[in-house]
Amino acid sequence: MPGTTLRKRIVAVCFGTALLVSVSPASAAEPVETAIRSWISALDASPNWVAGFDTLTYDDASRTATLKNLSIRSETLSTKIEVSFGTIAITGYGDTSDGGFTVVALKADDSRVVVGTVSDTKLKTITADSVTVPSFASYAFDPQKMFTSIVKAYAIVAQTSISSLKIDGVDSSQMFEGQTSHATYGGFELANMSKGVIERMTMGPFKQESPSPDGLLTMRADKLEALKVDLNAVVDVFDAERYVSGVGDRTWRTAVALETYTNFSMEIPGGQFRVGSIEMEKLNLRQPPQSFSSFFDELLANPNMDETALGKLTADYLPQIFYAFGIGAFRFTDLDVMAPDVQRFHLGDFHLTDFSSDGLGEFGIGDLDVAADKTSIGAERLAFGGMTFPSIDRISAAIRAGQSGIEADPLSLAPTLGFGEAINVSVVQDGKTIGALDRGRLDLSSYVGPVPTAVGLDMRGINLDLSQVTDPKAREMIAGLGYDRLLADYGFKLNWREADESLSLSDFRLTIKDVGSLVADVMLTGLKRSTIEDPRTLESALPSLLFSRGKVVVKDSSVVDRVVAMEAKKKNQTPEKFREDLAGAMPFTLMLVLKNPGFQAKLAPALQAFIRTPGTMTLTAAPATPVPLLAIIAAAQEDPRKLPDLLSVDVKTGE
Repeated sequence: MPGTTLRKRIVAVCFGTALLVSVSPASAAEPVETAIRSWISALDASPNWVAGFDTLTYDDASRTATLKNLSIRSETLSTKIEVSFGTIAITGYGDTSDGGFTVVALKADDSRVVVGTVSDTKLKTITADSVTVPSFASYAFDPQKMFTSIVKAYAIVAQTSISSLKIDGVDSSQMFEGQTSHATYGGFELANMSKGVIERMTMGPFKQESPSPDGLLTMRADKLEALKVDLNAVVDVFDAERYVSGVGDRTWRTAVALETYTNFSMEIPGGQFRVGSIEMEKLNLRQPPQSFSSFFDELLANPNMDETALGKLTADYLPQIFYAFGIGAFRFTDLDVMAPDVQRFHLGDFHLTDFSSDGLGEFGIGDLDVAADKTSIGAERLAFGGMTFPSIDRISAAIRAGQSGIEADPLSLAPTLGFGEAINVSVVQDGKTIGALDRGRLDLSSYVGPVPTAVGLDMRGINLDLSQVTDPKAREMIAGLGYDRLLADYGFKLNWREADESLSLSDFRLTIKDVGSLVADVMLTGLKRSTIEDPRTLESALPSLLFSRGKVVVKDSSVVDRVVAMEAKKKNQTPEKFREDLAGAMPFTLMLVLKNPGFQAKLAPALQAFIRTPGTMTLTAAPATPVPLLAIIAAAQEDPRKLPDLLSVDVKTGE
């Protein structure tokens, strides 16, 4: 991703600058020429590097030493590294008490860093002011611990202080699998690096071209900027020696306060996309329970490691690496995609907050407008979040179990979701809205194992085009009732209480405009924690579940009048005549269907009143003692007419 590229460039620049002046001179009393010669000789004498130059001169009046054609190259690394400079001018050189040195100003031209066949980077004029570099005298590179050695060098570089650093331009090529990518940066500036913290870094304009089988991929950005870059935070997490007694402290550190890309774009053959801005806020790092530096040391030392050994390493360290990283927020704004088959694609907002191995605060998008093939989709907001991920110990155990041929329990690895939300979502086809939702929200909480024991759903402004119904009989009935759209609200709350092992469905509601509404409440008891912890045991737990009470309220909002009018028209009757005939026939109809005189005596007059004067009908079930759920299921399957007596159902109507 672009952020990774920026950080790689920054590290390369800092490392290259530090490499210029990484070993202290022979003594503070010697002239600067002797100090520089001693530094290069010491580097050349080391087993890992070869160093040399053409000429070195010193102007006493300006206190400036000028070094020409300095070249430093690796001698023992499997991937060769070479750093060269055409001219380096060092002004105001002085030693420090710790073996390092300071310079008032530094200027380098025609600089180049080559890393084997991987990358070739050329830097235009480099200028730096008020530079203090610590001593590298005690530093030793271990080829068997390449990653650890790099981190050790990085830790020394982090002690450098710089008032300002400027590079007039960077030109870089990267080679991978026979293909070359080329990147240019209009310039690089660093301001105020002290005590391991860089106040600000900017780079740009940026352009990168990468070949692909179908042509070039081109990326551009006006400016790349990073604020409050804490190099110590990186070293604290990557250096195993900073783990007290070998154990990580699990404390978050902010490595980058803010990283921003302005006017980022990407072009591919036949399409492109543009983003107004990309931001990453608070790149956080923390020490995991154990350091993972040995993982990278072994990978770099043994690139052809066999799959068994690699699998073991992965099981041990991959969860630790995932645990170490976190993001406070990642977002981009004003994304536009241009492609032949896309009429328009605009995304005003994309964001990810509080993301780490612990969980996810929120993943969301906003201001979505997509159109293609006469269909468009829009959304003001789509989001989910409040997620909690399984612990790294659980993930490690699952990986090891899989390597041993033991199938891991997927429920133990399932993340938990806190909420999902949609606002002003619509689907339009041929200029007609076929579906829309004003607002929908799902809330899940109070998890027991993988199961939420508190669930809330609220959907407002459901809007469906009924012309999309394909069944001929259903279409005929919808037309007869005079409906062309379904406008509805829907929701419920589900809650389990451990104290009395009850499961209650409350505030269930379904309201359909010009049809009616249904409201319900139900309570079951006997649902044990052990059943919820392992949902696969639900069937065996059915005998313990009891129906305690229930209530359903039906309210008419013209559907009865519409049905009466439709059926009266079919029979060539007036609505009044059909309504009265229907109400009058109700007792006899119920007698034939229910064959339950007691309940018929309650239901018949209620239905007659509801048909004659539509209003509300309330059905309550309140048995004297809770009824086993299995008994209700058996009655429903064998003889549903027994259910009213089994559940003590009562019926009432109202205006």
